[in-house]
Amino acid sequence: MEKPIDTFVQTISARYSRLLSARHEGLKGVSPGTMLPRLEYLQRSYPSARDITLGIGFCRLALDEPRASEAFEFLSSVTMSPLARFFLLITRMRFGAHDRAFAELRALLRETAVIFPEIAFPLFSAVAEANRCSGWCAMLPDGRLVAGLPDHAAHTLILRHDADERPADLTLLARPPGYRVWTIDNFVLPRHLPRIDILQAGRGLLGSGIDSRTVWTFEGFIEGATDGLSGWCRYPNNLAATDHIQVRTVEGDRTLFDALIGPPDDEPDDERLWPEKPRTDFVIPWQDLQGPETPAVKVTDRFGRAFYGSPIDPLAGGRYARTQAEWVATRFPSAHPASVQPSFNQPFPTLYTPRFPASETDAPAIPAPRVAVIIPVYRGYETTRTCITLVLQHRGVHERVVIVNDCSPDERITAFLDTLATLDGVTLLTNAQNRGFTFSSNRGLRAVERDEDAILLNSDTLPPPHWIDALRRTVHRAPDIGTATPLSNAATIFSYPSADGQNPIPPYEEVLETAERLAACGNDALVEVPTAHGYCMYIRADCLHQTGLLREDVFAQGYGEENDFSRRAAALGWRHVACLHTFVGHAEGQSFSAVRSDLIRRNLATLNGLHPGYDRMVQAWQARDPLGPFRRQLDLARLHHAIAGRPVVALLTHDRQGGVQRFVTDRARENLAEGHVPLIVSPHPPRHATEDPVWRIIPFLPEDYPNITVPRGGADLPTLLRALGCARIEIHSYIGAGIRDVHQLSRCGIDHVVYLHDYSWFCPRITLVSYNSLYCGEPAPDACQRCVADLGPLNSDDTPLTLLRELSADLFRRATAIIASCHDVADRYRRHLDAPITLGQWEAPIPTRPATFPPKAADEIRRILLIGAIGIEKGYNILLALARHVADHDLPMRFTIIGHTCDDPRLLATDVVEITGRYGEHELPALIRNHPCDWGFLPAIWPETWSYILTEFWRQDIPVITFDIGAPAARIKATGTGLAVPLHLPIASLATVLLAPWLLRTH
Repeated sequence: MEKPIDTFVQTISARYSRLLSARHEGLKGVSPGTMLPRLEYLQRSYPSARDITLGIGFCRLALDEPRASEAFEFLSSVTMSPLARFFLLITRMRFGAHDRAFAELRALLRETAVIFPEIAFPLFSAVAEANRCSGWCAMLPDGRLVAGLPDHAAHTLILRHDADERPADLTLLARPPGYRVWTIDNFVLPRHLPRIDILQAGRGLLGSGIDSRTVWTFEGFIEGATDGLSGWCRYPNNLAATDHIQVRTVEGDRTLFDALIGPPDDEPDDERLWPEKPRTDFVIPWQDLQGPETPAVKVTDRFGRAFYGSPIDPLAGGRYARTQAEWVATRFPSAHPASVQPSFNQPFPTLYTPRFPASETDAPAIPAPRVAVIIPVYRGYETTRTCITLVLQHRGVHERVVIVNDCSPDERITAFLDTLATLDGVTLLTNAQNRGFTFSSNRGLRAVERDEDAILLNSDTLPPPHWIDALRRTVHRAPDIGTATPLSNAATIFSYPSADGQNPIPPYEEVLETAERLAACGNDALVEVPTAHGYCMYIRADCLHQTGLLREDVFAQGYGEENDFSRRAAALGWRHVACLHTFVGHAEGQSFSAVRSDLIRRNLATLNGLHPGYDRMVQAWQARDPLGPFRRQLDLARLHHAIAGRPVVALLTHDRQGGVQRFVTDRARENLAEGHVPLIVSPHPPRHATEDPVWRIIPFLPEDYPNITVPRGGADLPTLLRALGCARIEIHSYIGAGIRDVHQLSRCGIDHVVYLHDYSWFCPRITLVSYNSLYCGEPAPDACQRCVADLGPLNSDDTPLTLLRELSADLFRRATAIIASCHDVADRYRRHLDAPITLGQWEAPIPTRPATFPPKAADEIRRILLIGAIGIEKGYNILLALARHVADHDLPMRFTIIGHTCDDPRLLATDVVEITGRYGEHELPALIRNHPCDWGFLPAIWPETWSYILTEFWRQDIPVITFDIGAPAARIKATGTGLAVPLHLPIASLATVLLAPWLLRTH
């Protein structure tokens, strides 16, 4: 058993490595021996690339590394990948985790179809034998059942599904060591995909309880195209299944197309050897249907399950265009017009929607105190149960609930809804088959009475108390308001706190708090919106009856149907507004997340066809952001409540990444621990060229406050800080805002402290690096001015050097303290700005001991570690020259960079450098442990003001070599934890030091 599996693993790993090399530029030409570290490097650059993660698992397994399980476990949990689950099983058995293999194989057999049968059958048998099982059972890709039984066992099995139970007719299929694998011949997979049990002597085999609905999970999407019906489909849990497409007419149920897509296959080929089964793309030509006469059709798989986008009227757009053309021909006829006349007048769609006065609507206004809440239901048992429970809990005497069960496949949902059917004020409607969100919504809306307003509500929402009253009051504030939509965590243009909708699903307590806060704000403004949102859309009765229902013929299962409704209503004179008095939580995407992007793309195109310019109108509205002031107001209301009288400290920083941001975060934590509320203030660019730049204020609190901005350059920021009770401003950088704005802020009357992280206060180049990317030596001011004139500033500020230093000196004079990390930094600032500097603690002290560099044999490889983001100032050019020198002279030295550089490919091309890629701070200790080294190297060429990397080396007890400049050298010399060598040491001499540092001593 072991040798065939070993050969199989090596073969698959090599095949997959070739596939990845063809797919990723960074893997081309990589030798098998270096494939694993290169994949690990790429994974840090592309952490969401699942194909790279799978390759790491294959390579580790081929190298007999137990850590192979990490990659397979991740993919198994994130994507339920059958391929990853299969190789995780191999990994478990290889390293003796038989108990875990048992549980994982049981789930694999129940939920996926067999792949690689020549390996799977002996593997399944080995797991069953190791766990003393009587045998195992599974489903093949074509729907047949197989059972594996020990040679000595009786070959008598009982097959059971639904109410049917009978002896299984067996035919021998394969003979793995000690086992026989049988097919069950008297079984044909039923169309309704039941649970299947296979028993021996009254007990289920390992894997019994096969969930055929899960094995044959189906995903598919359909749309009309120029050449025919276009789309994709797949069975993600059945990698080797062929795709079967059926097209039937909506009227009459006539079959127009019934065929397999793609050749049958016994196992995944190279094209399917991916973490997830690729989609099978297809086009069904019009001539294979009914050509230009193709009617509305429904598209399903072999089991009758509809593709998303079905039913579809594929030529509706063509008929629309034809009718429109015929109508225009009657308005502007030629001298000899054709006799054919259009059957009705089709108005030409406009690029904008005119505003009609309310008097132009067709029906008299109806007072509508009563409300019907329409809730279509399909999947998501827990969210559905919670939503409906909350709706029933918070409804009033004038409100009833209409629930539409869209033939949910979840028996728990059906059972729960059945318990509600007899409740007063609840109507339960059940579709005979799954028809999609739009159809189900319309079925519920048809149940609305003439004098009832309606609310269309997703089943994954979290409504608070009084939510219906808030919506009803908003709609009835004016006679021409047709719909209202509340704010939510995930509702496109109605989203809060982040306007882009990328907000976590809030706990219900947070929903309640936000809704109460909105109600307390008491906003009387009416914010008009271009469209309502169907997650929670309140519709006035008059608007509903004049506009009609949602378009089932165009928008199928959903996405875009409420936008079309909104624009049709707008054409009749109805306005749409945001409700600013409540907040409804939204889990979003319970029903069709797998095809969401395709539905949005298709339906947005359709929407723009029906309402030309729709997307531009929405984008223009988003650019104006009429809801922005209200989001900001709500953020400030929440922040005032969170501050609760505590003193505030503002930490002013730049808009870049790096050590400054880490220090600011640490300072924020310290201030918070001392009882202050920290506000991190940074410059933020304008969203558009016509807008002014702003300050962005982010409270360092658990909650999110993304909307607090104020204009730069005026009194807005000081005014806000005083209103929030700011007691002190910590100025960490002016970069991004400009020295003038920060200097002006320093004169606002609030005490300020300055922390020195670089030399930008007197050097526009920030790091004292000048010509030829070398340390400038800090010359006289006229030389500094020539440097800036020749090379340009790096501080995003055009302030002349002389004025920069004057403003900096004035800001420093009025500071309550100016704090530096060490004497080296303080001495440089005293020379240039004559400022009184106080030394502060950048990090908590850690124990160190004098460095030892163990001697190495002449041919023994020295492994040298570098950490972080290595750019020009951090010594990239020196490192590149050093790596090339090592490669050219075949020196016994190799470099590992935990992090990345400004140009990785040139370093990797030397074949003496390994780069792991970007990392999170929490990952660093493990990365250092996984990349053993002899000593560390800090090649920075500027006088750094600190070095978190040096501290990390110390934590891992790694001696360090650096250049004799700046805080790192001062710290090393003070502690004896390494070597400080001359800055401009020739590359050959530097290589000699790195080869034998034990020959030198630091004094």
